[in-house]
Amino acid sequence: MDKISIMRTINYRYYLVFLFVLTLLTGEINAQQEPMFTQYMFNTLSINPAIAGTKKSINANSLSRFQWVGMEGSPKTFSVGLHSPVNNRKIGVGLTILSDKIGPVTNTHISLNYAYRLIITEDLTLSMGIKGGISSYYAGLSHLDVIDNEDPQFIDNEKKLSPNLGFGFYLYHERFYVGFAVPKLLETSIDEEYAESFTDLKRHYYIHAGYTMQLSSEWVFKPSLLTKAVSGSPTSNDITLQFLYNNKIWIGGMYRLGDAAGLFVDVAINRQLMLGYGYDFSLNSMMGANSGSHELMIIYEFDIRRKSIPLF
Repeated sequence: MDKISIMRTINYRYYLVFLFVLTLLTGEINAQQEPMFTQYMFNTLSINPAIAGTKKSINANSLSRFQWVGMEGSPKTFSVGLHSPVNNRKIGVGLTILSDKIGPVTNTHISLNYAYRLIITEDLTLSMGIKGGISSYYAGLSHLDVIDNEDPQFIDNEKKLSPNLGFGFYLYHERFYVGFAVPKLLETSIDEEYAESFTDLKRHYYIHAGYTMQLSSEWVFKPSLLTKAVSGSPTSNDITLQFLYNNKIWIGGMYRLGDAAGLFVDVAINRQLMLGYGYDFSLNSMMGANSGSHELMIIYEFDIRRKSIPLF
């Protein structure tokens, strides 16, 4: 069957299967259901609600990711987060907004985050968080370029709203941190008629950890790890090595096992503002089919009394 015949017979459900199989073959199916960033260590609130309020000021951050540049319909992800401590820093609250677009399909997640912190020792704190929100699914099928414009499968766009709950734990010290989170507890199906299929939005499990090693008065070494697991897909592991110079410039490299590698540079413009850029490239079957992925990051601290941008 030629391509024209395929486009004449393809329907909405088959198109969904195509999108998920594409990401599965490239080892990035997790990324398209949940957020994926090379500079994840600056944006962990999007996956772990226990991060809320762990900074000593009001923290606002934005991350934009343009994945597989050069491919039509390639994923684009936009994330905005805001969180702050309250009640003498024992409680934290936050808001996250995430939009993930691939082809005609856009998933938008809006969540409120709440965290409570227990002081275990003078230097060790355990934060426990929950999140609740709503997820919006939209497929712009009427905008697809198809052969038969009268095909009823492509006349109406698809929309669906669903609730979401999540939780997380975050144990942190001045020199290290480790966290565990399940940002989406409720598994939902985009198409109820095809439950238990490729249209299911699966529950994901995250483990993230990092360590700070003072190399000299000016240099700090900061390795970190992010592990993502979901049923029906291989575990994804991001290993990152970064160096902080004079508490102002971050230079780092990331390796996603068997999938991608990248570099990033982040600069603290002043005590409140930090800007960052990241680039990664495929090491799997997508190699050569795109010109890589780009990330732009902005972090702003509203508390002008803070001496520096936080290490984590």
